[in-house]
Amino acid sequence: MNKRLVVLVAVLLVYVLVACSFAQLLPQREARITSTPTRTPKPTFTATTIPTRTLTPSPTPLPSNTPTNTPMATNTPLFTNTPLPTDTPAATLTATNTALPPPTAIPMATPKPTRKPAPKPAKTPTPQPTKPPVLPFTAAIVRGYTQCGGYRGVTGFVRHANGSPYPGVAIGVWGDVWQGRVAVSEDSGKFELSLSDVPVGKYKVAAVRLETCGQRDGLPTAVDCKRVSNVVEVTTTDKCEGAGANQVTEVKFTGP
Repeated sequence: MNKRLVVLVAVLLVYVLVACSFAQLLPQREARITSTPTRTPKPTFTATTIPTRTLTPSPTPLPSNTPTNTPMATNTPLFTNTPLPTDTPAATLTATNTALPPPTAIPMATPKPTRKPAPKPAKTPTPQPTKPPVLPFTAAIVRGYTQCGGYRGVTGFVRHANGSPYPGVAIGVWGDVWQGRVAVSEDSGKFELSLSDVPVGKYKVAAVRLETCGQRDGLPTAVDCKRVSNVVEVTTTDKCEGAGANQVTEVKFTGP
């Protein structure tokens, strides 16, 4: 038991010594770590100017001739102290209220007198041709006949539009140099005008108003009668056979 106590005491002493040693070393270590070493500045060296050696001029041999006294050239200064130009203050611009001239009135152009348009000439209406009045009768050539017995003339019928006979209608025939004659349709509507006593040639035939016709030798003439139908032209020839032979012409008149 005594040995054990001695060993235990020895161990405790060693532990205490070690703990005390660590307790002293720890603050020093922390102080080394935290303290920053300062660098010692290096000594500065001042450059000393080395004196320049002045060369001693060698003696120049004197010329045998007597030297001429030449005036020494004056040293012209390289730089002259020319006074610097002084800053001249800039001119201050002072705004002056200059009265503007009044605006010049722009001359207005003199209006030109308006020309009045010349009055257009009044248009004279062109008279329209008057339409001939509708005639109550219509004349049409039916055919021609040959008659070698020496008879020449115009014959035919006057009828109403429905085909019934139209008696009492005056039919006239005339030529360029012949006053003509007038015949009145019979109860059957037939009429006949002789051309045997006049030369062969062309003649005009139309229905006329008997009361308007002139007279010659107590008989009515047709040249000046008022016509109530259109005018047809018939032709008589001496030739009584073959083509172109015609002595009698049949004309049909149709009335209302």
